[in-house]
Amino acid sequence: MKKWALLGVMAVFVAVPVVLWAGTLWQGMPALAYLYATGRLLALVGFISVFFQFVLSAKIKWIERNIGLDKLFGIHKTSGLIGLTFILIHPIPLTLTDLLAGRIPSITLPKLVGASSLLIFVIGASSAVLYSKLRLKYETWKAIHTANYVALPLGFVHSLVLGSDLSRGSLRTFWFILAFLYLAVLAHKLWRRIQIRRHPFQVAAVIQETHDTWTLEFAGKPVAYKPGQFLIVQLIRDGRVSEPHPFTLSSSPTRKGLAISVKSVGDFTSTIRHTKTADRAYIDAPYGAFSFLCRDAPDLLFIAGGIGITPFMSMLRYMADSKLERRVVLVWGNKSERDIAFRAELEAIEAEMPSLRVLHVMSSQPDWPGERGYVDAEKLSRALDGLQDPQVFLCGPPVMMEVVLRTLRGLGIPKKRIHYERFSLR
Repeated sequence: MKKWALLGVMAVFVAVPVVLWAGTLWQGMPALAYLYATGRLLALVGFISVFFQFVLSAKIKWIERNIGLDKLFGIHKTSGLIGLTFILIHPIPLTLTDLLAGRIPSITLPKLVGASSLLIFVIGASSAVLYSKLRLKYETWKAIHTANYVALPLGFVHSLVLGSDLSRGSLRTFWFILAFLYLAVLAHKLWRRIQIRRHPFQVAAVIQETHDTWTLEFAGKPVAYKPGQFLIVQLIRDGRVSEPHPFTLSSSPTRKGLAISVKSVGDFTSTIRHTKTADRAYIDAPYGAFSFLCRDAPDLLFIAGGIGITPFMSMLRYMADSKLERRVVLVWGNKSERDIAFRAELEAIEAEMPSLRVLHVMSSQPDWPGERGYVDAEKLSRALDGLQDPQVFLCGPPVMMEVVLRTLRGLGIPKKRIHYERFSLR
């Protein structure tokens, strides 16, 4: 699905209850009735926006395809914050209506159910927004976020019991359609989990690429994927299942099995070297739209920073194996040459593909005979020389990506021809 199509569907889902709600208004309504109606409308739109959080985070392949999971999760977060804001505000005009009409707002069981639902959503949203500041463990955040699956049904019950707009007619039918879709999303997540658990992969090889980079090769059920896409893996080591982690596939679909290449930079990645060939893994793949096969262009510029080389190794291996004729320039920034993974293989691919040019840039090696410093405008200008309207792919550390993105735009590369992904399961 295209991003514009997804946003269009979301807009329609929001518009339907708004139109149906508007049909409940009548000319000459008293001011208090309009105030009360505003509170109802905020609840309707907020609930639907929150509902889409569950659809967008379910990792449904036909929705994610052509959009990318990172961008889908971005829409998920925005939709959730908008929905939560509307739901938080909606009791205000309702309460004001009672007070202005001389009524004392009552506390009833349906209202307590709604308050419980709202509290769970607020805690979940706060844990996501303040994840880094609170220094939450992933397991803790995951448990808090999972509670949202209880909050939505509570909100559904609250709205059906108290929502005068939902007491009858088309809007009530629409609400039950949403309930059915929610159950379908839950069924999809459960089915997907069962399928992944039924077909674990075997760790076929553990290969040291550099002093701090390791490749894990997996054998198992064949997976159809595009070069440059990524997987979500849970390693099963010593009888314990790790939390899910996203990694780009460094392997090519032209070759047997799957492979990821991981740099030791965190608590989990630093344990990769201890993985054994007797270990297994649960793998959910493929995801992402970070592949030259998703873009029609004869000229390509690949820009990598450190371990950001992995999707480009996948794509270059695919090109070499498939004998594809593409003009490709790879600009790869590292601290020193000891950080260059796949060096011999990359040189072999470059020798095999005359249309490939590799430009290494070292930031912390004064005696490096080639380019030194950082990937800046001057180096990128030289890399772009000879390329006609290239599609540009960028993968590296967040700070490096931000700088290079601004540089590329400054060099006149249109935003639509710059592609990147930011990995996060939150």
